[in-house]
Amino acid sequence: MKKMRIKFTSCEQVLQFIDCVQGLPGEYDLVEGKNDIDAKSMLGVFSLDFSKALTLVVYDDEEYPWVMDKLAAFEFKAPVFQQIG
Repeated sequence: MKKMRIKFTSCEQVLQFIDCVQGLPGEYDLVEGKNDIDAKSMLGVFSLDFSKALTLVVYDDEEYPWVMDKLAAFEFKAPVFQQIG
């Protein structure tokens, strides 16, 4: 099992994510706080709060290691702040 942080910035990006996940083998969940939603469920995904970063849980990453490459486009990379002075 692997986890990845996801942050959606538009409805189009959410639809692209759902389309991508539905075409992949294995099981995927999106976690927001205590909510654990099947990432292949359009209705479930749209019920989440997109103002926060979500956690994507990939259960079959060992059997299908290449799925992480497909999902990398949706990964949230938090900005790194550099101290000046």
